Amino acid sequence: MRMYKKLSKIASLFIALIIMMQIPFIPGKVNAAVNPGAGEFVNRLYGYALGRNPDSAGFFDWTNKLLYGQVNGAQVAEGILFSQEYIDRNTDDATYVSTLYHVFFDRDPDPTGLEVWTNALAQGAGRRDVMMGFVNSSEWANNCARAGIYSGSTASPDIQLQVTENHLGFINNLYRYFSSNGSGISDARRRELATDLLYLRTTCRQIASDIIFSSDYINVARNSTPGRVVTTFYKAFEGREPMPAENNALVNAMNGNINLDFLFNYFVNRQAFSTWCVNRGLMPGNVITVNTAGISDDAVRAYFADAAFVGNSVTAGFPMYFSANGSGLLGDVSVYARVSYSFLTDMNSMAGYMLQYEGVEMKAADLLALAGVRKVFICMGTNDLVGTEASVVRDRYINYINGIISANPGIRVFIVSTPPRVNSDQTPGLTNDKIDELNSLMSQYCSENSLDYIDINTALKNGTGELYSGYTSDGYVHMNNTGYGIWANEVSSYVRSTLAAGRHIYRYRGV
Repeated sequence: MRMYKKLSKIASLFIALIIMMQIPFIPGKVNAAVNPGAGEFVNRLYGYALGRNPDSAGFFDWTNKLLYGQVNGAQVAEGILFSQEYIDRNTDDATYVSTLYHVFFDRDPDPTGLEVWTNALAQGAGRRDVMMGFVNSSEWANNCARAGIYSGSTASPDIQLQVTENHLGFINNLYRYFSSNGSGISDARRRELATDLLYLRTTCRQIASDIIFSSDYINVARNSTPGRVVTTFYKAFEGREPMPAENNALVNAMNGNINLDFLFNYFVNRQAFSTWCVNRGLMPGNVITVNTAGISDDAVRAYFADAAFVGNSVTAGFPMYFSANGSGLLGDVSVYARVSYSFLTDMNSMAGYMLQYEGVEMKAADLLALAGVRKVFICMGTNDLVGTEASVVRDRYINYINGIISANPGIRVFIVSTPPRVNSDQTPGLTNDKIDELNSLMSQYCSENSLDYIDINTALKNGTGELYSGYTSDGYVHMNNTGYGIWANEVSSYVRSTLAAGRHIYRYRGV
C-alpha cells in the first residue's frame, strides 16, 4: 500500500508537470487516407507552381496544417506562389494564370478566362489581386469543401455533401456528457450543427466550446465537484475514466476549483483531440469565438478604470480620437505615449523621448507603478524596427515587458500587435514583412508565457497586406479617427471575451 501511494504520488507529480508545461501527450498518427484532398492540393501546388514534387518535410507540414485548420488553402497557395523559388522561375502572365487554374480549379483554363485574366495583368493588375479572384470564387470554395480544407474564400460552396455518422456522432457524444439530460438538443438542431461541421462553417473546437459553455452545462458544473467535472471531460474527450493521479493533477492545477476554461483548453489542445477529428474527416480548428452574451457595455468600460495604453506616436493619437468621439467602451483608460518613443529610449532614459507622468519623464515601469495601473495595453515596435531585425526587437520587447512586470507585481500585460504601414518610399527600413515577423514572434511569446496578445493588424489591413488607406491620416503609419475606431473595437472586443471567460471559474466549497 505504501509503495502504491508513493508511485501514485510520483505519477501525479509527473502529470502535473505535463499540465504546467502545456506539453501535449504523444501524438496519434494522422490517417491521411481518410481525407486525401489536402495532400492532392499540396501536390498540385508544388507541381504546377514550382515544377517539382514537394519535399517530404514541406508536404507533411503544409498538409497537416491544412487538415488541422491552422491555415487555409489560399494562405498555402500564397506562400508558394510568392516564394522566392517561384519568383525565380520568372513566368510570364499567361503561364501564371494557367498555374492558378490548375492549382485552384484542378483543370485547364478555358480560353475566355485565360484571356480575361492575362489582359488584366497586362493592364496593371497585381498578381496577388488576380490570385484573389480565384480564391473568392465558388469553384474554389466547392473544391475545398470536397477536400475538407478551409478555402480562405468569401464565396460559399454550392455543392451537395452528405452528413455522415462521424459528424453526428461527434455532436451526440458532447451532448451526452455536457447536457443536463444527456441529449439536450432536437434532431433538427443536431443535423444543423452536423451540416455546419460538414461545410466547414464551424469546427469541432467551436462546437465543443458552444456546448460546454452553454448555460445548461454551466449550471450542471456549478453544482458538481472538481473531480466529477474532470472525469466528465475525460469520458467525453478520451472515452475513458481518468486514473486517480490524472484526476488529482487536474484538480490541483485548478486549485480545487472548477475552471471550465482551463479544462476545455487542456483537452482540445491535446494532440489526441486533433488527431481523432482529422482521422474522421472533421476539422479540429484552432480558434474559437467566445460567447459574450451577458457581458454589458458598462462592465467593459469598468474594466479600463485602472488600465492604460502605452506606446509611441501611433498610440499618441488616441486622445484626439477620444476628443472627437468620446472614449466609448474604453471608458476611462489612460494613455501614456510619445512621439519617437521606443524600447531603446526607455532603456537608456533618453531625455525628450521618455514617457511622462504629471510632467516628469520616467521609465514605463516606474510610471505605471506611480499611476496605479493594473492592466497595461502595450503597442510598440514601429520605431524599433527601423534598421533592426525583428528578432532583435523581440528580445528588447521581452526585456521591456519583464521590467514592467518586475516593478508592478500582479499587473496584467496585453500586447497589442504592431500596426501595419502603408507601402511607400518613406522609411524603407520599416516594412510590413518585418512588422508581420515581429507580430508572429510576439504572438508566440505571449502564448508561451500566458500573456494576452491582441491582433489589430488583420482588421487594419487591406487585401495586399498593408494599412488600408482609409484608416491612415498621413499615408504612412499614423491613424485617422476611423482607424482608431477599428483599433478601439478590437481591444474592447478582446476585453469582452476576457470577461466572458472569467465567468467559467466556480469556487468549490463541498458539502
